[in-house]
Amino acid sequence: MIQKFALGTALVVSVLALAFYLKEHPSLQKRIYSPEEIHVKITGPVKNPGIYTMESGATGKDLIERAGGLLPHVHVSLEENSLEQLLVDGQAIDLGKR
Repeated sequence: MIQKFALGTALVVSVLALAFYLKEHPSLQKRIYSPEEIHVKITGPVKNPGIYTMESGATGKDLIERAGGLLPHVHVSLEENSLEQLLVDGQAIDLGKR
């Protein structure tokens, strides 16, 4: 009985540790997800706004890079943290006025 409890506890701790590690390392997170394609839209002060096909697991930073990057002398007031979140199919990101 104690061995089953210890094994169950070890399994739960392992899963939680993996989830925390993946949250802190988004680049690894992208490699784990399937290569399913998603379609996302970006508008605002990027060189090439529009709709892009991205791999599942892409982030807002990846989308900005794919859109050619930010225009020169532009400061985007989004939290750095929000650009690290994974994009979902059909999502639209508006970075403000161009």
